[in-house]
Amino acid sequence: MARIGAGGNSMAAPALRALPALDGGPMLRDANWFGDHQPRFVASQKLPGYPLVAIVGLSEQERLAPYRDSKELYRNLSLTGAALLFAFACLATLLSARLAWRRHEEQEVQEAYRVASEGGHDGFYMLRTVCDKSGAVVDFEVADCNARGAAFSGESAEDFVGKRLSELYPKPYFYAVLDTFRAALESGFYEDDLKIPSESPVKLEWVHRRLVRSGAGLAMTMRDITESKAHERELSRMANEDALTALPNRNWLMHLLPAELVRIRNKGGMLALLFVDLDNFKDVNDSLGHSTGDELLQQAARRLQAVLRPSDSVVRLGGDEFTVIIEPIDNESDAAVAAERIAAALDLPFDLAHGRNSVAASIGISLFPRDGEDTETLLKNSDLAMYHAKAAGKGQYRFYEASMSQRLRHRLDNERALQQAIEKNEFVLFYQPRVDTCSGQLRGLEALVRWQHPQRGLVMPSEFIGLAEETGLILKLGELVLHQACAQIAHWRSLNLPLVPVSINVSPRQFSNGDIHQLFAASLTHYRLAPELVEIEITESSMMGEEAELAAELSAIRKFGIKLLVDDFGTGYSSLSQLQRLDMDVLKVDRAFTSALGQTNEAEVFFRAMVSMAHALSMSVVAEGVETIEQLRILQALRCDEVQGYYIARPMPAEQAAAVLVQGMLLPSNAIAIRA
Repeated sequence: MARIGAGGNSMAAPALRALPALDGGPMLRDANWFGDHQPRFVASQKLPGYPLVAIVGLSEQERLAPYRDSKELYRNLSLTGAALLFAFACLATLLSARLAWRRHEEQEVQEAYRVASEGGHDGFYMLRTVCDKSGAVVDFEVADCNARGAAFSGESAEDFVGKRLSELYPKPYFYAVLDTFRAALESGFYEDDLKIPSESPVKLEWVHRRLVRSGAGLAMTMRDITESKAHERELSRMANEDALTALPNRNWLMHLLPAELVRIRNKGGMLALLFVDLDNFKDVNDSLGHSTGDELLQQAARRLQAVLRPSDSVVRLGGDEFTVIIEPIDNESDAAVAAERIAAALDLPFDLAHGRNSVAASIGISLFPRDGEDTETLLKNSDLAMYHAKAAGKGQYRFYEASMSQRLRHRLDNERALQQAIEKNEFVLFYQPRVDTCSGQLRGLEALVRWQHPQRGLVMPSEFIGLAEETGLILKLGELVLHQACAQIAHWRSLNLPLVPVSINVSPRQFSNGDIHQLFAASLTHYRLAPELVEIEITESSMMGEEAELAAELSAIRKFGIKLLVDDFGTGYSSLSQLQRLDMDVLKVDRAFTSALGQTNEAEVFFRAMVSMAHALSMSVVAEGVETIEQLRILQALRCDEVQGYYIARPMPAEQAAAVLVQGMLLPSNAIAIRA
């Protein structure tokens, strides 16, 4: 509040005169002349040019307000600063703690890494670059490594650290390693499996390397994979090698040959693929047993390798089939020469555990690129050629010809027709009598199968038995023949006809299947037949199997009371002791010996010996293929027990055989003789 006064007229003049002219002014406790009786800070100022004095008075509250505001501001600023300082202090403490924790963690990680790297199987290396003046990388230096990594080179970590690649590797190999490491540095990553060369200081066979760019250098791990590579090689060997012969197998052939054909095509060359099949192997395998067959295959494999050049390859496809790759060749004659060498080698007898056995080889040849430009075609065509070689005679070879494909289709058609014929039961049985040599009394009938073809008429067994054996259809066909024969015997019985035993032929493949006695037992039970009414004829080759297994099968058959006949005796390799141990009942001498009777003295001597041997073993003798009365007279004199052949009767259908059963006697009166 301000007051302005002049001369002595102002009411405040006495007091005013007592006030000094202060800038700040004193505080008057009793300034009632301001009208509010409040203490005030007052100041006066004479107004220039006027007889006036200006007095200003501010209450205590007004005067101290700026100070109170400043005080509040300063106090707030102080509090804020203190808070910020405390926050910064906390943050600094936190950061310091985190940094300390991270250092602790890093130390733990480093310690864990050290323990892992030192105790692990991998070698670890830190490599720093060594550059020339231009900055190009000319070498690498081992900045650090673990003990395992140094040990790979036969050194300690202390000695290994600091060495350069140029010190570790000889010059030719050093540059190859340097190029690899440079590439890893440029790309940032490199990984490979490396077969260690002899120049390397690393004392291993195989390693797995992994290089990763680390700053300006490289971090590398190296693992010993020698053992795993050896395992891989063993698996590869097992996948590509035949276990029996140690030859490459089909899998090897299918992987190797395509690349080989590309190489030969690029250089304009030729290659011959020979398909080799062992003739008569199935007879040996079925009759002498699988162990003997395996022995023969092993010897055959060694013979094939012995007669071929180092550049040629022998592959076992499976069973008794081999493939031979002849390369290089200049013409067809080179392949023919190789085929002749192979045929000659396999034609020689094989010395096996069961004695000497002979097989031959049928060989089919296809030429690349003439007969095919891929593996499958060459194999198929050489296989075709082999079948035609086999058809031409054992021990032959044939080159593939386009016309062979048509013949293959014909064979496949026959196989399909045979399969359908079995399913439709298109087979009938004919019966050929077997009579007493002297009296002509009917002793038995042999069941002989015929194929009643819907278009071709009656087909003889020589046209389909071989195909049935090759394809395995003989098993189903044999079962069908057994049931037909038993059904026919049961039918004759229902007609009250006099009955004689009916003999049924069993092939080696049927016999080696191991269930013949079960099939016969089931059929006899089904038709309610006495075992004496059925006989089994087995070829001499069927007796050459594993003797223990064979004896067990024959024993099971004999338990039913079924007689056992040895068919075509003299054409195989059975021995006297074997006939005795297997306890056979009847010996049927092959027609080849019968036909020679009356032509040479040796034939009669030989036949007499067989009769004497059989009688000594309590076996009866049947002469097959008797076609003349002269042969019959000689057999009567030789005391042969029974005869069979066209002179007696030809094979006949069941209706005619029924009449023979009623007749009972088949020899004409002038052929009957009194037994001595």
